[in-house]
Amino acid sequence: MMDIAQTLTTEAPTALQLALLTHNARTWSDEEASLRAALARDPRRSHALRSLGLIASGRGFVAESVLWFRAALEADPTAPQACTDLGIALRQQGMAEESVWYFERAAQLAPDDAALQLRALLSRATRLDEQGRSAEALAAFEAATQRHPDSADAWAALGQIQRFVNQLDSAAVSFQRALQIEPERLELIDLFATTLRELQRHGDAAVVLDHLLRLDPERPELPGRLMHNKLDAVDWTALDQLNQHIEAAINHNELAARPFILLACSNAPELQLRCARQHAVRITPQSQQILPNLVVGGGERLRIGYVSGEFRHHAVAVLLTGVLEHHDRSRFEIVAFDTAAGDASALRRRIEAAVDVVALRGLDTAAAIDAVRSRHIDILVDLNGFSGAARHDLFAGRAAPIQVNYLGYPGTTGLDAIDYILADRIVIPPSAHAHYSEQVVYLPDCYQPNDTQRVIATEPSRRSQIGVPDDAFVFCCMNHVFKVLPAMFDIWMRLLQQVSGSVLMLYSDNLETQDNLRAEAAARGVEPERLIFGGPMGADHHLARLRLCDLFLDSWPYNAHTSGSDALWAGLPVLSCTGDTFASRVGSSLLHAVGLPELATDSFAAYEAMALRLATEPALLADVRQRLAANRDGAPLFDIERYTRNLEAAYTSMAARAREGLAPAPFSVALPA
Repeated sequence: MMDIAQTLTTEAPTALQLALLTHNARTWSDEEASLRAALARDPRRSHALRSLGLIASGRGFVAESVLWFRAALEADPTAPQACTDLGIALRQQGMAEESVWYFERAAQLAPDDAALQLRALLSRATRLDEQGRSAEALAAFEAATQRHPDSADAWAALGQIQRFVNQLDSAAVSFQRALQIEPERLELIDLFATTLRELQRHGDAAVVLDHLLRLDPERPELPGRLMHNKLDAVDWTALDQLNQHIEAAINHNELAARPFILLACSNAPELQLRCARQHAVRITPQSQQILPNLVVGGGERLRIGYVSGEFRHHAVAVLLTGVLEHHDRSRFEIVAFDTAAGDASALRRRIEAAVDVVALRGLDTAAAIDAVRSRHIDILVDLNGFSGAARHDLFAGRAAPIQVNYLGYPGTTGLDAIDYILADRIVIPPSAHAHYSEQVVYLPDCYQPNDTQRVIATEPSRRSQIGVPDDAFVFCCMNHVFKVLPAMFDIWMRLLQQVSGSVLMLYSDNLETQDNLRAEAAARGVEPERLIFGGPMGADHHLARLRLCDLFLDSWPYNAHTSGSDALWAGLPVLSCTGDTFASRVGSSLLHAVGLPELATDSFAAYEAMALRLATEPALLADVRQRLAANRDGAPLFDIERYTRNLEAAYTSMAARAREGLAPAPFSVALPA
């Protein structure tokens, strides 16, 4: 059969000529061969041209499909479907502006076709959004819903732009409207749940996620997201069953949860490692690049880079800022790589005064790695792990010769590219090394630094200012509510029953959560009004509030971290229960480092017994408070100079091993002389 190219005159459409040349360069299917035969008989047969375009698009040959669709449109310039096909293909090829023109042309050619009219509106609105013209995009999406009120796509698109401009209440309404039209749209259900969480409507989000889990049980991370929302809402119904489901799924290598939520609901370090490795596998392939091997520099100063999205008023910065200020500049060059937006807080100003801050926000992987490598960083420190504005791609792409997991995430990353984790012998006992993908480096006192510039305000100075009775024994737990599990809450309620007139202060400003906690108290025979809630306030005033309490009851298995050292700094004793995971051993580490090891119990029974003694034996509690006050200024927990020298010794040893050509290995920093 004569090739179709031989039948074309010099006036043949250029798009068709190019499509034929491109098509001839690859193997055809039988269907494509039949369509080519039809075109040999009539090169302007638009149906065959369109079919070849659809086949090319389906096989991933997008550039070729554009040529076929252009040829189909030139064969029949008044065909709305040809315009739509070309618009879709152009969009896939990244030619967004031209794609909008063809969608709008299709709408002009078929004024009675509602679907084409809607597509034109949505494509124009989407383009405005991509150009950063958010107000115009919002108006365009609103117009689409007004003209097509029965379109789930229109309402969903409006919800997305409303989320982007932080109109979360309106976004929730839009997603709900879309789901009323198409209730089985799984992605819309997911978006609706996400928006509800952003609104802190955790109970509603949990209901929606539970529904989604029934519809799509294989959706990655969904059980863990449901767990997180249930814990935030204090919806403890069927919690054990959900936890067992998550554990079983992870053990079957299913992506059932993000590693972070396991800190709150699992006391199994081996499960946390398995979950972290599952996520590391997802992270690494996109980030791996063929880059030259890096070596530690030979200069007099080691270059240390800290990577975090929390160089702002945040718990991580509360702990780390003193270290940044105390680093020995004659021996170390320090850079803070900021993955988020920062803020205007006093902590941020101190950080900027102490170190160079380099913005990574918005940079793609290659640009971010180049930003690190261009500064010849020797040791890159991950302060996020599986939390916050993490940049795992930097570490998976090996942006520095030595890479360290430190401080911000109390667990393993599962990333082979992270060489070390900084710890102490309490948070990671020697017997637990196998549960960490990183090599364990022991600091001699406590893994956690503390900023000793924290000011304690003079107000509040009276219990009446925080809603607490003057004559009550005040238990408190100022951890985030998602750390509170039923087993520990049971103990707290028994303590309230046994200690006459006592109250429990918890940290929450969410009315739904507060109502649910009061209901749980009532179900355990405790008057709901004995639960008192304290919400966010300035750090100095929060420390003053802690001074008005009698005993901090730690959560389990996710202990108090910054909130624990806050309490100890304010002179408030912390009672903790030690588990098997890093997160469940932080309380013990803090207490040993401040000279109160007896408050680090090893079982629920011992925890409850010690809490009852401290609440009913005033002399015992007074002795503990007196020793805490006496120890505070001299204890290793609050000796930032000593801590920074130990941290620098750890970095120096890591670099020395690398310079000697030795692989990362566990080691301990020697006790200071």
